Amino acid sequence: MLYTTFSNATRILPPERRQLTFVLVNAAPKVAPEDLAARIESATGLRARTSAQFKSDTVHWFLLNSEDVGDIGAMLTLAISVGFGVTGVMLYMFTNENLRNYAVLSAMGATPRLLLTMVFAQAGLCGLLGTGLGLGLCAMIGQLAIMAGYPFRMMWFTPVLGAVTVILVCLVAAALSVRPVLKMEPSQVFSGR
Repeated sequence: MLYTTFSNATRILPPERRQLTFVLVNAAPKVAPEDLAARIESATGLRARTSAQFKSDTVHWFLLNSEDVGDIGAMLTLAISVGFGVTGVMLYMFTNENLRNYAVLSAMGATPRLLLTMVFAQAGLCGLLGTGLGLGLCAMIGQLAIMAGYPFRMMWFTPVLGAVTVILVCLVAAALSVRPVLKMEPSQVFSGR
């Protein structure tokens, strides 16, 4: 991107029907940028934007037209799939290995609801720690990228979508791993010693 005068732009660029993509203007003192943009639009028939609107339009254009967004979406889909698999298998293995402990608790009078709460609490704690670590690392790496001169912007919805995804992964993993706990009979677990 090159900011230059119109005369320089016509010298540098090959002849086109429209040689200009946008013009930057500065509002005079005591003139609101929104009012100036409205006056320019009505006078020229072209679209006029304030600085904040132009920034927002640029971000939206990149979100819609950049291949990077699709690549990031593919990476996130892969990460979520691996997260479902690894989290589900690990929590299921942990629950299965500790079936004797759940059986002891059940024999001592723990209700199925209490056992269910225990499994979901374990999944929730792991999800909370994972979300905190993931967002913290992302923010730190983002700051390092900014300091190195790379563009980085964490949108407001990124942590929200990340947290919702982690909650979904944890709920599914806990729901899969809680089945053996609820199906077990303490007598069967102890008879197999």
